[in-house]
Amino acid sequence: MIIFDGEYEWDGNKNDGFKPVSWWPGACRLTIIDISEKNPGIHILRPVIVLASKLQEGFSVKNRYQDLVRRICLDFKLDMKKVLWIGYNPNIPKEMEAAVFEHVTSIGSEELYSIRWRPVRSNEFEAVKQYL
Repeated sequence: MIIFDGEYEWDGNKNDGFKPVSWWPGACRLTIIDISEKNPGIHILRPVIVLASKLQEGFSVKNRYQDLVRRICLDFKLDMKKVLWIGYNPNIPKEMEAAVFEHVTSIGSEELYSIRWRPVRSNEFEAVKQYL
C-alpha cells in the first residue's frame, strides 16, 4: 500500500518547534510504501520502505538524510527502526543505496546517528522496482 507518493517539501523555517530538513527551502521525490499488507501472516522487521531522490540539481538528499528521516518519521508517524530507507538517482535506479543507521549518542531527547550507505540487495530492489 502506498502511504505517500509525490514531492515532499520543506520551507527551511522552524515553524513547529522541530528542526527543518534544511535551513533553506527544498524538496525531494518521496515514495512511502507499507509492504505488510501484501504479506499477511508474515512478521516483517521493516514493513515500511521509503524511497527518496533529489528533484533539483545541486541538492543531494543524502547530505541532509538524518534530518530528512526525522522529519518524515514525524510527519507520517513512522518508527525509524522499522523502515528501510533507500536513496537513489531517478536516472540510474539500479544504483540504489540503503541507509544503515548506527546510534552514536543522545543529547537530551535528540538521538544522533551516523549513516553508512550500502547497495540495495536484490530482494530489496525486487520489492521496490514497481514503484520507481
